Amino acid sequence: MSNILLPQDLNTTLHQCLQLLDSQTSVINNLPHPERSMAYYSIYYKNKIHLLLLHKEYGGLNASFIHAGTIFETLAYNYYNTLPTLLTTIHCFELIKSFADNNKQKWLLNAVTNSQKPLAFCLTEDQAGSDITSIHTTAVKNDNNILINGKKVIVINSGIASFYLVIAQSSKRGRAGLNAFLIPENADGIQFEKIEVSSFFHSVIGSVTFNNVKIDPQYQIGDEGSGYFLLTEMLDKGRPFVAACCVGAAQRALDIIMNHTKTRKQFSRPLFDFQGISFQVADFATRLHAARLLYQDACEKIDNNEPFTKEASMAKYYASRLFVDITNFGIDTLGYRSIIDTSEMKQLNDFAKTMMFIDGTENVQKMIIASLI
Repeated sequence: MSNILLPQDLNTTLHQCLQLLDSQTSVINNLPHPERSMAYYSIYYKNKIHLLLLHKEYGGLNASFIHAGTIFETLAYNYYNTLPTLLTTIHCFELIKSFADNNKQKWLLNAVTNSQKPLAFCLTEDQAGSDITSIHTTAVKNDNNILINGKKVIVINSGIASFYLVIAQSSKRGRAGLNAFLIPENADGIQFEKIEVSSFFHSVIGSVTFNNVKIDPQYQIGDEGSGYFLLTEMLDKGRPFVAACCVGAAQRALDIIMNHTKTRKQFSRPLFDFQGISFQVADFATRLHAARLLYQDACEKIDNNEPFTKEASMAKYYASRLFVDITNFGIDTLGYRSIIDTSEMKQLNDFAKTMMFIDGTENVQKMIIASLI
């Protein structure tokens, strides 16, 4: 696990959160899907984990990025499947924080932090994913309101969020026409459709349709045409946390592999005694250490106000690929034990494949890295 020492207050908060998670997991896991997701989020809410990066004036913990990354890695070791709900909410907070208008920023942050529900981020469409200039959702000024129309097909926290942060086109100017909007859950014209995804066992994912959703202009985040820049900064700052989650969960997978290969015997010898196993484990242990250092390096650069975009993409690309590789090896090593639905290795592998896409695919990260070297 991470060698970064947390300040006493953050360390206490983390351990209180873990104790609450440990004590309630067996009960929460028997709840229906949406209730299960909200129950886990309520634990993070009670311990203010969702406010990790916010200033104390908003009730936040004012943590540094390096300390927040350490907390995500620690939580991911046992509770990786609960984190998409939390990660998405923190991503949304970061986008709002990036807005330079202090008065409006405070108003928006107060609005979202006063809710006990998570936030949802609405970007991906049928014809727009990595190429965000292809977004078809529109935001058109109408009298004293803004009308939102369109459909976002993959939305974490769909149907359970208090606010939906939507990226939409306000003009046909490509990325210069993109803007960010915060839409309250009770706005007329919002429709939700749940999507069943096995890797989101403790999180909710679905599509969100906006049909002439009318919002006040005060819910626009940033200046006109600033959506693209707010979005890219949010994604850049979020990638080290996604990497940290991958590292924590990958460590869990590696420990399961280690326990199995050192106790399971074949031909009167532990599996670990065979170099075909032990050498691969050694390789994964080395790569895991490197992945941890990569996300920590990106977090430290953010904390020090240094350029960090390249390092953030490196961390996310490397850690998510490693997570998939370790769990693929785990499935091969555990054999039939890993193919049943209740197998933790199968759940880890499903989750790893999902994490490959959060905050951009491998090729998106490579494209960013290549542009900066």
